[in-house]
Amino acid sequence: MKKVKHFHAPAPEVNSLSEANALIQQLWEKLREYEDRLAASSRNSSRSPSSDSPAAKAERKKLQRLTGRNSPGAQPGHSGHRRPITELAASDERIVCLPDAQCACCGGVVAPYPAASYRHQVFELPQPRLELTEYALHHGRCERCHQVSKGQLPTDAPQGQLGPRLLSYIAVLAGQFHLSVRKIQQLLKSQYGVHFSLGLISEAHGRVSAMLTPTHQALHLCIKQALHVHIDETPHQRNGESHTRWVWLLSGSDVVYQTIRYFRDQDSARALLGKNASAIVITDQCASYHWLDPERHQFCWSHIMRNVQQMADYVGQGHTAWVGSRLVLLCQAVFRTQHRYEAGKLDETRWRSRMMRVKARFHRYLVRGSQSPVSRYAGRCQYLLKYETGLWVFLLHPDTPLTNNEAERCLRGTVIMRKISYGTQSDRGEKFRSRILSVVETCKKRGLSAFQVVSDIVSAVLAKPPYPDVFSLTKESSIPLW
Repeated sequence: MKKVKHFHAPAPEVNSLSEANALIQQLWEKLREYEDRLAASSRNSSRSPSSDSPAAKAERKKLQRLTGRNSPGAQPGHSGHRRPITELAASDERIVCLPDAQCACCGGVVAPYPAASYRHQVFELPQPRLELTEYALHHGRCERCHQVSKGQLPTDAPQGQLGPRLLSYIAVLAGQFHLSVRKIQQLLKSQYGVHFSLGLISEAHGRVSAMLTPTHQALHLCIKQALHVHIDETPHQRNGESHTRWVWLLSGSDVVYQTIRYFRDQDSARALLGKNASAIVITDQCASYHWLDPERHQFCWSHIMRNVQQMADYVGQGHTAWVGSRLVLLCQAVFRTQHRYEAGKLDETRWRSRMMRVKARFHRYLVRGSQSPVSRYAGRCQYLLKYETGLWVFLLHPDTPLTNNEAERCLRGTVIMRKISYGTQSDRGEKFRSRILSVVETCKKRGLSAFQVVSDIVSAVLAKPPYPDVFSLTKESSIPLW
């Protein structure tokens, strides 16, 4: 249980009525700040939706129902999907169901049509069983010199007890389905009836991690050449250490790269993006990216809207809440205009004209907000004024996304694994998590099977042919894989 820190400072003393009024005002503003923190939720802060209180979640669902968003069932305009007929393989069974040979109406002979008019397909899991290959090594004695010799394993025999597909399966269970080592052990036991030790499963993670190293490095080189890069960070704990490490994620159009760094600073950002980064980088308002060219550093408008929403929800000074509500309306106008432009309902001339009007009004209200008597909200507006160029990069480069939601979606698997396993225990665990999640998220973007991709890499490494280019990175750019 977390220890409660007690406040032992003596009560302040005042010598005049003016000092008492100043103290009351100071305490009143502090009370308002604490009330704002208690009222913080995913709609007006950077907190995740899962951290909302039950009351806030109920309010959000109620609002979604009133606005018609995310209601249960198919949404209006949904075309529906039907499972296509699966063609039978050689090992599949086909049972032909013919009508009765005699007509039930008149007793005549029924001649069946040559083609089936209806196909009813039933899918069933095969009986799970691991394929076991045993290499029996015999000794022999020479009849002439009596020297004892021993049979040798074939050159293509896997080292250890796990074959390439089982190694890949264990890795994907952890990386894509977020199972812990113990749960993987229990699943293999219940599914296949074979017991593997926790150490063997952990060792399998380390082996797969080493095999993914060239692919992981190639993903990093590829994303440095992307036109747009979404980047985000989240805390990471290792072996109960007091110092918090950071998971950095870079997401391109069809490539994701993830790594764990000791710090969340500008040096780490430079190492990941490259000192001469030419991509348009979409981030939140973290100070680690202020070294970027302001005209190529787009701020996330979702973060901006949550910040001004908190300002609009302020229950103290009326001027502060009024300015915040106007900024919220302007943020909504930015999204609405951008969505109409992307849907083809606005041409570029009208889109740019409307955005410039919104930009001028947004600047005017930021100036008013910077004069707010509430210091934290005044500082927030002053910060946005200082880096105002980063708000409107998408006007210089129209293909630039408004939000950093792409990186946050790709980072969700890391956050889930952190909540389940409470971090990692070693450097090997950090490398495995970074590499397997980079491959899994890249597979999601490209519509590939993560198990098939990892299995291709592991099988190739164990068989010792050339390292496979599973994502065709060498075809898309001059990136070496080894």
